[in-house]
Amino acid sequence: MRKLALFIMVGLLVVFWGNAFVAIKYLLEVEGLSPMGLTALRYVPSALVSLALLLIFFPLPVIAAAWRKEWRGIGLYGLTGVLGYNIALNFGEVRIAAGTASLIVGLSPVLTLLAAKAFLGERITLKKLWGIIIAFIGLFIVVRWGTREPVNFDYLLAAVITLGAPLSWVVYTIVGKPLVDRSDPTLVTLSAIIWGTLPLVFFLPGDLGRISGNAWLALAFLALVCTVFGFLVWSWALQKTEASRLGAVVYLIPLVTVASGMILLGEPLTLGLAAGGLALMAGVALTGL
Repeated sequence: MRKLALFIMVGLLVVFWGNAFVAIKYLLEVEGLSPMGLTALRYVPSALVSLALLLIFFPLPVIAAAWRKEWRGIGLYGLTGVLGYNIALNFGEVRIAAGTASLIVGLSPVLTLLAAKAFLGERITLKKLWGIIIAFIGLFIVVRWGTREPVNFDYLLAAVITLGAPLSWVVYTIVGKPLVDRSDPTLVTLSAIIWGTLPLVFFLPGDLGRISGNAWLALAFLALVCTVFGFLVWSWALQKTEASRLGAVVYLIPLVTVASGMILLGEPLTLGLAAGGLALMAGVALTGL
């Protein structure tokens, strides 16, 4: 029964996170929100819900002690996981398709492996080296031939900006690993959402009345389902299974994004996107073996 519950929850997480890229693209392109305004409107409600959950599940002295002891780690956790990741992704998706963005973000395990080699001295096997090479070949194909639009400077710049999202996730992962080993993962995660959101208060749009009902639904989906629910389920799932097995779900997220992008946004499935995406995901999978 527990395995079935885990399977269902992680499956829902893949669907939700895959559609997050589509919701972001919709809010930027159709509803006309700015990247910073979108980030603020997503995370300010997330932070308020996170604060409520934190106060419900943890006594104030426990929260205060954790914040005093781990303020540097929690601050960096929030800076990279909330600000760095989302600002890079939202600015990138102004110009590139949701499916392309999800595939670029899917490089996170490869970049984490390279960071572990550079900063922690971890060994890269021949199989993982081939995985890295194949993943970057796939990335090149996706960026160069994955769109029917002209690949000009603005498009390439957006792809480079989007690459900041998985790079931020790498730092988030490296910082977070020892942090959640020392402290309660749920407390740390909720605290990071709260702390990382504080600077975004200054970027809340002033004309909230012009935001449509559909936009509010998309924002609620991003804030409550993808952020609060998603982060808590991820922390819960990490406690129930091995991180390496759970990490395999990363390979499924771009498939959901590409399919949803085609259905909901009319994004085309080009030969370059399909071939490059398969090569990228195959390379990422090799690095995890």
